[in-house]
Amino acid sequence: MIDLNYSYLNNLNNANHVGVTVQINNEAQAFISDNPTLTAAKTALAAAINREDIAYLKTQKDWNVERLKTEDHTLDCLMICVRSILSGHASLPDGYPMKQKAKEFLQLWKDFGFQTSDSYSGESSKVINMWQEVSARQADAEALGIYGYFQDANAQALLVQQLLSQRFDELSSRIVGELRDARLATDSAIKQFYLVLNSMQVLSPSAELTALVRKFKAIEDYARQYYLKTNASSSNSGGGSGGGGGTTPDTPDNPGGGGSDTPGGGGDTPGGGGDTPGGGGDTPGGGGDTPGGGGDPDDPEPGDDQD
Repeated sequence: MIDLNYSYLNNLNNANHVGVTVQINNEAQAFISDNPTLTAAKTALAAAINREDIAYLKTQKDWNVERLKTEDHTLDCLMICVRSILSGHASLPDGYPMKQKAKEFLQLWKDFGFQTSDSYSGESSKVINMWQEVSARQADAEALGIYGYFQDANAQALLVQQLLSQRFDELSSRIVGELRDARLATDSAIKQFYLVLNSMQVLSPSAELTALVRKFKAIEDYARQYYLKTNASSSNSGGGSGGGGGTTPDTPDNPGGGGSDTPGGGGDTPGGGGDTPGGGGDTPGGGGDTPGGGGDPDDPEPGDDQD
């Protein structure tokens, strides 16, 4: 009798846990048996796998990204409008009093290094700081016709920052907890399925059953040799060997630490779910340009006179 073990699953990162357990489920569902206890265990396993797959996908998707794109675009439009108004006044002939005031406000774009292609966080923070300067010269801003638009831009920037905060807080508290519970349910379903198989090996052994159990052991051996070994190597030296590079721990409390193809992809190698452990993704809301932040290529340089 080959004793099946499931305890190693708890140590897999999230991406590999999805891939390995989907491999187990695929083999389980393909096994034909009229044993009602085994059939019930297979049904429960399939439901648990589906629940975990949905929970894992949520950790890979930023639910606020489309809203952020929309609100950031509105902010871009407001700032481009303000700058265009100022550039128009700055192009007036010498002697017009508004010309110099417009140039002084346009200098803010240079002072703050403002671009509409900045990241969500960077652009919104700069707008809020620029507004402090503009609101301090309310009379001049109103005379130039930019005060109301800049006031709206400031409110829009505050909204973008609010969405960014919600993205971090809600994902960490809601989505992570859902994935943790789903992983535990999957492990429990596999435990029950394995208990039934272990009993069947004693009570009703067959060549087909033995072949199935060996497949599960092959999946376990592969995961232990590559995924768990790589995790351990990464923890000790910052780089893994065998099966891919080192991995940032990707646990139910730290989703997304390991890269993955489409969850449940499995691969051709037993237990081969996901990319090499530790591929890593960008942390939601991290530095760098953020999708949707693109500016207007025809937007004039701040302070430049226009013909």
